[in-house]
Amino acid sequence: MSRRIFVDTAWNPKKNKNSKKYTGYDPDKDIFIEVNSLTELKDYDEIYLDSPLFPNMWRQLRELVSNGRKIYYFTRPWKWREVRQRFREDLKAKTGRVSKTDKGDAFLLSKVYELSLIKKNTKRYFRPLTIVDIELRPLLMREEVLYKNLQRIRNASIIGVDVESDVEMQEKRLKDVRREIVDRAIKLILGFTDIAKNLGLDSEDINGLTGLAEELVYNRSTSSYSSSVRFHGLYKAKGKMLER
Repeated sequence: MSRRIFVDTAWNPKKNKNSKKYTGYDPDKDIFIEVNSLTELKDYDEIYLDSPLFPNMWRQLRELVSNGRKIYYFTRPWKWREVRQRFREDLKAKTGRVSKTDKGDAFLLSKVYELSLIKKNTKRYFRPLTIVDIELRPLLMREEVLYKNLQRIRNASIIGVDVESDVEMQEKRLKDVRREIVDRAIKLILGFTDIAKNLGLDSEDINGLTGLAEELVYNRSTSSYSSSVRFHGLYKAKGKMLER
């Protein structure tokens, strides 16, 4: 039987310095666990996160996945208010309060999982993190930050600020991280090269390939060539009709 733990990841830096960063709830033992690193949860087979994936978590998640642990995250964080209201009485009985707390959020996550099992729609609420996510998402986040910084610097030049050297530096950084994204996508995403080729993207189109990598990582419906072109509304490619 798989051991599961449900974890609140929204650590507050204003907490007491001796406080643990993550709070988990083990429904089998009916206990709360506090740890400084997610890797301390290695005794659990399945780890469910309450959605926020912070930059400092990726290394920990990589270690867990590499050691065979299954990681899932809650895909509907906008439903927290509804979840809190639905399980209000259970929450009060477990934690003594209905307002937001780390323990309360970990407990509520377990209740969402229980409900999803009853409704047989667990995949709707929890998405697995794969090695593709762990290797590419941090790079995609960095790419987004670099792109926004580049846009900000370019906007400054419009009002006469001399930012030429800054623009060149940011363009190089952005190009380098996009190249790294594409290289990893080619290695990690099955059929990535074929999808790119059939969508008309050549190996030098770094921007287009980066966009494709982002789409394949964040939108699981585009996990194959056929579904990728359908996603774009392309039903013909290279003179070949795709099966609908």
